[in-house]
Amino acid sequence: MTTAVLPTRTALPDAVRRPLLVLAIPAAVTVAVLAVRVAGAGSASALDRWILDASGGAIPYPSAERVTAKGLDFAGEPAGAGLLVAALVTLCLVLGHRRTALLAVLGPGLSVAVTTLLKPVVGRTINGPHLSFPSGHTAVVTAMVLVFAFVLADRLRLRPPAATAVVLYAAVTAGAAEAWAQFGMVVHYPTDTLGGFCVALVVVPVTAWLLDRVRRRAGTPA
Repeated sequence: MTTAVLPTRTALPDAVRRPLLVLAIPAAVTVAVLAVRVAGAGSASALDRWILDASGGAIPYPSAERVTAKGLDFAGEPAGAGLLVAALVTLCLVLGHRRTALLAVLGPGLSVAVTTLLKPVVGRTINGPHLSFPSGHTAVVTAMVLVFAFVLADRLRLRPPAATAVVLYAAVTAGAAEAWAQFGMVVHYPTDTLGGFCVALVVVPVTAWLLDRVRRRAGTPA
């Protein structure tokens, strides 16, 4: 009697492993460069002002846009992110992605940890004493969507170019939406949100790669 062997489900899908790990390098450089340029600042940079002008500036209150921004902001708050992570973990387990379920916790969690540790080091402030670089909200939302996109790309069995396009499209769309909410409500500068987005682009793929490497060495199939 032959026993069926279930395919190994990696945390970082093979189709996107190389491009995302390569992309993590310029993303890390971007965070470092921005951190140096905005260190100790308490005002918007020229790039911040350009982005604010191009996006229409602060979101008016009250307005439908403000309600949308508040909803996006909640997704990055501990309560909102906790609910979304729980839903993501459940989805991964139901679909048999046990390794990705662990990534669904570690990816967003470590992204927030990195942004929290960087804030006092960089020392950039907004609205008085509030530390702002990099944006934890943008990092955690981007991280959650990246993990979801990994599952989607795997389930659809997408080949490398298509898988990479889907994952990056999802990440950029989610990151841009959260960024708009954050600088539109004037709780972050645009470059804070870019920094948070890049933190997630580094943390999630690298964490997924490390999970796969550890499980491979341990001889655990899933």
